Parts: sequence; C-alpha cells; structure tokens
Amino acid sequence: MAVAGIKVERTINGIPKFVTIDLQKHADIIPFLKQKGFEIEKPIKWTAKMKQSFSQAKNGEVFSRNLEDLLNV
Repeated sequence: MAVAGIKVERTINGIPKFVTIDLQKHADIIPFLKQKGFEIEKPIKWTAKMKQSFSQAKNGEVFSRNLEDLLNV
C-alpha cells in the first residue's frame, strides 16, 4: 500500500533498502525520529548565491566562489 509522502526504494530482489519521508507532509513523525537519534537536516538554500554567480559571469565580472561560501548560507 502506497502512502503519500513516503517512498520505499527496493533492491533488484525486492528487498526494501531506503525509505524517503516527506517531513512537510508527516511532521508528526519528527519527534519520534529525534528520539531515536536521527538528525533532521535543514535544506541548503544556495540557489540564490548560484544565480548571483551566474549573472556576474554573464556580465563579465570576475568572481570566485568557494564551496564553503555556498554551504554557509
């Protein structure tokens, strides 16, 4: 049975290997996951910096981006 927001990935033999849970749809499970020791990742919002970099390159401006800068948004 399929549940919206939960995706089970299986191996070739049909054995479940990975589960992806949409935490926006199933926010009630977050306390349980934290209790079991899971760390909930925050989404990285680096799209704005990448768009700025592309526009600077398009305009011929010299720029340099360090990967650390993109990850520390």
